[in-house]
Amino acid sequence: MNSKRVGLGILDTIIKVVIVIVAAMLITKYAKEAYSFGYDIFCQTPVTTTGEGKTVRITIDDSVSVTELAKQLEEVGLIKDWKLFYVQEYFSNYHGKIVGGTYELSSTMTADEMLEVLGANYTETEESDEESDGEN
Repeated sequence: MNSKRVGLGILDTIIKVVIVIVAAMLITKYAKEAYSFGYDIFCQTPVTTTGEGKTVRITIDDSVSVTELAKQLEEVGLIKDWKLFYVQEYFSNYHGKIVGGTYELSSTMTADEMLEVLGANYTETEESDEESDGEN
């Protein structure tokens, strides 16, 4: 009876140690991913870092969402991760200022440089129009 209890105690301890090890491994893995994602938000690197890269002509509507735009940019190879671009737009000076049109973007551009081009035609009157629409 005593040996059975000792065996179960050892098994219980082993299971707890394995759970702690697995938890530590998962925490380490996701902490690294979170750090990398956060780093990439603010320390932007273009898709192409050497050479001329590729230039793509892209047409967007005024009604395009940032998510749709980001997915489109990822499809044509101008950005690596649409979710990262979405967050970068949110934290940029161009948040909500993307204007529809046809643009030439390059894979050597950072997200901020692309957002600057996409928001270059934004005017303050568009902002006041959006505020008036929200008041109705």
